[in-house]
Amino acid sequence: MKRLFSLMLLLTIVFTAKAQFKIVEDFEGSSKFNWSEYADKEMSTLIMGGSLELNKLSDDLAAIWCYTDLPINPELDFKITAKLLVPKIEEGEKFGVLIDRDEEFNKLAFLFEPGKFMAYQYNDGIDNTKGETIRIKLKEGKNQTIDLVIERKGGSYIISYNNMEVFRWRKPLNSPYFAFFTTSKLKVEEMTLEQ
Repeated sequence: MKRLFSLMLLLTIVFTAKAQFKIVEDFEGSSKFNWSEYADKEMSTLIMGGSLELNKLSDDLAAIWCYTDLPINPELDFKITAKLLVPKIEEGEKFGVLIDRDEEFNKLAFLFEPGKFMAYQYNDGIDNTKGETIRIKLKEGKNQTIDLVIERKGGSYIISYNNMEVFRWRKPLNSPYFAFFTTSKLKVEEMTLEQ
């Protein structure tokens, strides 16, 4: 009986044990992720002043992004939480994230603009034939803080902002690629990765 109890306890531990970690990127001092920092006359994506700042400086560019490969196992569930400061939320200005990258360099774009959330495939621009736009209650404004959550759970992406779930999309994950995206300016004040 004692042996059976020990075996049951061992099996319970094996089936419930998961390797879990949590990384908080506060952009103070050195970065915990290898972000693609860059600056020239047209754009800058730099870590400075305790945040990751994306600035599109030229009208010749449609959008800019700053990317990294997350230290995750794409086969397991994970959660990304980011605190964004958006200097300008207005019609035609988009911000959000790009995630995943397949063998043809297509990425998934989860983007926001006033009154809209967009989930589309992205490769040299948004592919409006592969995705969806839905209405949300995001209002125009300046210097708004957005709490963005992207969860990967059971083969689906779950997107939330300011404690409101806005979208679920069942789609495979090919790679740990992740980027913050904007068509103007965006400041990432903090990011947390859990798996």
